[in-house]
Amino acid sequence: MKYLVAGTLALLVAAPAAAQSGPSVTSGGRVEARFGWDRAEFKDRIFAGDLAIERKDGKSGIAYGVEAGYDYVLDTSPILIGAYAGLAGSNIKDCERTPFGDRFCLKRGRNITVGARVGYVLSRGVVYLKGGYSNSRLKQKYTDADFPELNFNEGKNFGGFHLGAGGEVMITDSVYGKLEYVYTDYSNEKSFDDGVYENFGSKRHQIVAGVGLRF
Repeated sequence: MKYLVAGTLALLVAAPAAAQSGPSVTSGGRVEARFGWDRAEFKDRIFAGDLAIERKDGKSGIAYGVEAGYDYVLDTSPILIGAYAGLAGSNIKDCERTPFGDRFCLKRGRNITVGARVGYVLSRGVVYLKGGYSNSRLKQKYTDADFPELNFNEGKNFGGFHLGAGGEVMITDSVYGKLEYVYTDYSNEKSFDDGVYENFGSKRHQIVAGVGLRF
């Protein structure tokens, strides 16, 4: 939550100051390339009888992707309403090796987003809030040289929601730059096997810059 508050305040304060040069935002389609900081946080809770184990971990990396959407600026007020869809990747990979030599890795795969946004149009840009559905693929790999029959390499999809805030500045009549913060909360995976209950969940924080084209 501290990332969401800090990121939202920074973007909402900075964007109006930056949006003092360039043409105005108008209704139409858009497409953009995105690149920035990505922070994944994992939480795994295991219960077996009276035994309870909780593991937390986090890893930072680089996010990259594209987003396309359509914005409509109301005729009677400087309000923007839009819809978007995006596809992104990440280089985040977190591995653990035990004293026994086995190794477990988690790797972020592709992330699909679909959502809507509402913004306030300034003289040379727009500030906005966004939210919607996210679906991320998480790759899991376990390797044990002594017991290769236990090895696995699989991927699972996790759905969830994202919330964000950002600002855009028109650079030319059709090209814009942006800065955006996004928080994502993926649904937990719960399992019960042979008396062992496991609850695994993940969250993500991103600060992304982008360059886009309006048409």
